[in-house]
Amino acid sequence: MSDHLRAFFAVELPADARARAAESIERLAAVARSGVRWMAPETLHLTLKFLGEIREDDVARVRERARAKLAPEHPFDVGLAGYGAFPNAREARALWVGVREGASSLARLARKLDAAARAIGAPREHRPFEPHLTLGRLRDPLRVELERAAPPEPVAWTVSEVVLFESRLSQSGARHVPLARFPLGAASELEAADFAPEP
Repeated sequence: MSDHLRAFFAVELPADARARAAESIERLAAVARSGVRWMAPETLHLTLKFLGEIREDDVARVRERARAKLAPEHPFDVGLAGYGAFPNAREARALWVGVREGASSLARLARKLDAAARAIGAPREHRPFEPHLTLGRLRDPLRVELERAAPPEPVAWTVSEVVLFESRLSQSGARHVPLARFPLGAASELEAADFAPEP
């Protein structure tokens, strides 16, 4: 049995955001030719830091580092809108919905988690963080006329926690199992509890 696992930090989507994302997949599928592997709505998330293969023994260490880094953060609003492709729509390998609100806050969380991951030797991120919700991946580059797709319905929600996930791969696809949850604003909640008056 392997003593390694695939892990990543991400923001989960609430039910209404998943429903809107599923609609966006249908709209993009109408203009994209075959060859796109669309994501299952229940697996959709906003990735903040991909750790890759890590030792099971390292989970506790990175969990505690992440908890310390994220504790001072506070909940914030995120909004999704607009399609995009990596590296571009002419040679797309991934199709996504962008973040129109809360991008700077997500980027700050990503930087903190990148720093926390150094405790277990995870490589640093050198590319600028560009928050997005991946909807589909392509094995071969494909030109996708994104402008022909009906625009995604805007959706927004409040991000109140970050989740450390394990990604378990199988023939039926990936299953994401939460390993730890990190509430934002935990430091101020703790401070308020510490100084709460006696009943």
